[in-house]
Amino acid sequence: MNTEPPTGDDLQRMLVSMKQNVLEHAEERHPKPRRHRSRIVIATIALLALGTAGGAVALAVVPQVQQAAPAPSPTTEPSVPASTPASAPVVDSPAPKPSASSAAAPSRYPTDCRALYSDADRERLFGKTPLTQSPAHPDGTTVPAPSTMPYAGGTWTASEWLDCVWADPRADVSGIHVTIGSASAAALSGREDGLRAAGADCAPGDGGTVCSRRFRADPSPQDGTETSWWDGDGHWITISQVNAPTSGLLSATIAGLSSDRVGPGSWVVSGAGVGPITIGSAYRDVVAAVGPVVPQANGSCPNPNVGLFDSGDLHLVVQQADGKVIGIEATGLTTSAGMGRGNSLDQLRAAYPDLTRTPGYGDDSSPSFAYWSVRDGDRSVTFEMDDAGTSVIGVWVGVDPRPPHEYCG
Repeated sequence: MNTEPPTGDDLQRMLVSMKQNVLEHAEERHPKPRRHRSRIVIATIALLALGTAGGAVALAVVPQVQQAAPAPSPTTEPSVPASTPASAPVVDSPAPKPSASSAAAPSRYPTDCRALYSDADRERLFGKTPLTQSPAHPDGTTVPAPSTMPYAGGTWTASEWLDCVWADPRADVSGIHVTIGSASAAALSGREDGLRAAGADCAPGDGGTVCSRRFRADPSPQDGTETSWWDGDGHWITISQVNAPTSGLLSATIAGLSSDRVGPGSWVVSGAGVGPITIGSAYRDVVAAVGPVVPQANGSCPNPNVGLFDSGDLHLVVQQADGKVIGIEATGLTTSAGMGRGNSLDQLRAAYPDLTRTPGYGDDSSPSFAYWSVRDGDRSVTFEMDDAGTSVIGVWVGVDPRPPHEYCG
């Protein structure tokens, strides 16, 4: 056995080994700070690619990150130990607390509940169930200010982009309620704690976090389900369902957040027409512009001067003469005051103090299917009432303030 003291390279290797042993024991005495679970994914490459102006927008999209202390970069041990003192301290860096700054929307966010879903999904999930959207006509760029909102576990602060309710006005509590918006990482973390405390089961899923719970719907003793989802970019979705089972609704809604589908959510009924359909415009242009968004469905209607367009709960009847649009009936759209299908006569009068009764056809003494109109520019916008005369079933604008008695007969 060699008992001679080490020299030359052997001595250098022994000194390096001794220094490594000292540092390893120092690490054991000073453990690294525990990292908090990050709920946010930073798209760093995307920010760099966007440049200065685009980067400013992207920074508004991503909420403040809950970030742990940076880990030291691994380095190669120097060959000469004297260059690094063996007594160099190992310093703990506490992880910062999550920021309470709010997440913002992308440069544009969804503005139409219908456009969240493909035609096939919308028909499969909601069928002909009427839709009520709030706000009725968002511009998609001005993010609503964060506000305090109640939920099952308490209250939280978030921005709400769209509120979509698919329900028959005659139903009690049955229907589907979809709400989407944005919030900060801190708000979403606190909401998860509140949902868990309220009995929800939460787990990773669908590219984010999913919490679900059952509840008893008031006032009737019906059981409902509530599903809450959010992702690392601060987007959140809440879906409440009562007597309305679905399959794949959450996945379809998540897909709709990033889709480029354009729907009629910004269309309003006015004296000029309905959205892009204006009184006096060429009918062939209407078919070309509206058909891809709201498919034409004339079916068995033999009248060549009438175009029927249908998409889920949205129905349009366009009347033409000599190739020009002379009238439009819309079911599922509203005026700029938010008046449309499902509104009561009292609500119409509150929105339009100058609302007047428009003579109908035949005996007009009954309230059934009555017409109520308001002037808007050069024409009247007319609300068609149901058989009881109490609820709006459609809105008409045309050369004649009365809609036709029949369209296809």
